[in-house]
Amino acid sequence: MSSSFHPNTLFFLSISKIKVMNKEIQLSANTILPLMLRGLGLLLTLEMWRLWPDLSMLYGHGIFLDQHSLSLQQRPDTLSIHTLIANLPEYTLASLEWIHFFGLLYIICGLALFFDHYCRAAMLGLIILHYLFFIANYTWSYGADYLAQTGLFTGFICCCLESRGLPHQRWARLGSTVFRLQLTVVYFFAGLGKAMGPTWWNGEAVWKAVQQPLSPALFTIPQSAQQFTAIWAGLGIATLLLELGYPLLWINRRSRIYISTGIILMHLCIALTMGLIHFSCVMIWYNLCAWNHPLLHRIAKPIIKPLETTEPTLQVRTATADLDTREGGNNKHIK
Repeated sequence: MSSSFHPNTLFFLSISKIKVMNKEIQLSANTILPLMLRGLGLLLTLEMWRLWPDLSMLYGHGIFLDQHSLSLQQRPDTLSIHTLIANLPEYTLASLEWIHFFGLLYIICGLALFFDHYCRAAMLGLIILHYLFFIANYTWSYGADYLAQTGLFTGFICCCLESRGLPHQRWARLGSTVFRLQLTVVYFFAGLGKAMGPTWWNGEAVWKAVQQPLSPALFTIPQSAQQFTAIWAGLGIATLLLELGYPLLWINRRSRIYISTGIILMHLCIALTMGLIHFSCVMIWYNLCAWNHPLLHRIAKPIIKPLETTEPTLQVRTATADLDTREGGNNKHIK
């Protein structure tokens, strides 16, 4: 004799299947911020490791700028890594200076955040050290440093709120919303500032940007390419549209994949043509996490899987003594 499920059982099975399908596509609010912070910890670690051979020249006793020049670029009434090193006794150990100790501490904090160990202490350490290295003095700071600092600060505040007994889902949703709002404000007002003048509309700003000797570019644009004015104008207008249209990521879910992909491609071009690799990696990672880009599930699958610990459950009615599930039973729902 054949048997069939209870109608309510079929309903709950269908709902569970939909939840599983959505789970493969969408990340929960509990995952977005921890995932962003772990990736940020790795990026900051790699950047400090890249600067390691030049730490003594940039910050240590062998710095090529005099203290008077540095003090002119320092924020008033603040402590920077330069003033901290200057007030410490000169000490070297196997050619390592105090600055290498602080750089190593920075790397340890970044790795601890990436491997999800002592996260609150690691974030607090990174906030302090990142400020001392890159924020307190204007000489070495640029946009990526401020965005990294705000990302760390947002994550640290949300972790503190969690420890104060607020519901986990609430602080996670609040943190991801603040994180997205930060990116929206940055991109929209950056695009608004660009749109005020004519240079981004006619492509002049794009051409000058790719010709700046900031860092060794991976892909060099020859001078002869200046004659293609229509291309540079098109790239400038596309940049304006992407940045000014960034708030649409909140409103229109259908356009989210196109706008976020355009932003990611824009930062990829910045890395290739201007050599701003750290800045581009931070912004690409931010956008991947903030808007749950499909590419995120490919490049960060080993990190996402442990974070998404809540598995969907089948809400099936529990069998009782009144329900005869044996073949040939007399329950009316069993045929």
